[in-house]
Amino acid sequence: MPNAKDSHEQAAHRFLVLGDTGGGKTTQLLTLPGKTFAYLFDSNALLSLRGQDIDYEEFLPDKLNLSVKSLSKEKGGDKNSNHANLTYSAWERDFNSKLEEGFFDSYDNIGFDSATTFLDLTMDRILTINGRSGQWPQQDDYGPQMVAFTNVVRTLTSLGKTIYMTGHLEVRQAEGSAKMLRQPMMTGRLRTKIPLLFSDIFIAECSNDGKGNISHTIQTVPDRVTTTVRTSFRGLEPIEDVSLDWNKPLKGKQGIGLLMELEKQGKLAK
Repeated sequence: MPNAKDSHEQAAHRFLVLGDTGGGKTTQLLTLPGKTFAYLFDSNALLSLRGQDIDYEEFLPDKLNLSVKSLSKEKGGDKNSNHANLTYSAWERDFNSKLEEGFFDSYDNIGFDSATTFLDLTMDRILTINGRSGQWPQQDDYGPQMVAFTNVVRTLTSLGKTIYMTGHLEVRQAEGSAKMLRQPMMTGRLRTKIPLLFSDIFIAECSNDGKGNISHTIQTVPDRVTTTVRTSFRGLEPIEDVSLDWNKPLKGKQGIGLLMELEKQGKLAK
């Protein structure tokens, strides 16, 4: 029977990096050591990655149903457009094809930017299937969305690669309490289920000292408001500076990638 004290292998990190827009989540993907492939679902993602050595596929909605719908069944709504949202289906075909072909075998890291926009694409497809494209989701639309997203994340995290997924935060009131929490911007139980699949959940933040000096940090331990934070690294500070100097090498030399290299060299644990 194996015993954990005899194991010195380093499992692949599975990062879920959350934060507000402009917090530096996407750029940290560039610091991961090794070869990286990324799925981009956010129209701003490529602006952060352009000019860097990273392979990617981009899936953005080319057209949405813009007709105005009423929540009242009797009133219905406009029928000026009736576009079928196929972006999720296109991504699904691409992902399954890559899995079958062993495409990911040659990569060390797989990026997914972002969970928030991917969930929107998933819901777009579900509404189209249910004949409610462009309408506000109903209760029975959320279940298929949660199942699909959970299966996607479980598949990604089972590949044995470093997974780097980004997402956004929202402030919500805790159930049965007046306490306010910062949680992942995800549907229902996904807010608690999805983090269980990741080894490291960081909160990325950006600050400006008013003199033009911008710094980026990650929160590595939970607090009373942001409880969905944890790390598998040993020896990190509660707030780590991951600011980047674009005049120096990025991969494994700065940011989260540097933390991975220091851990590999045994220079993090106290």
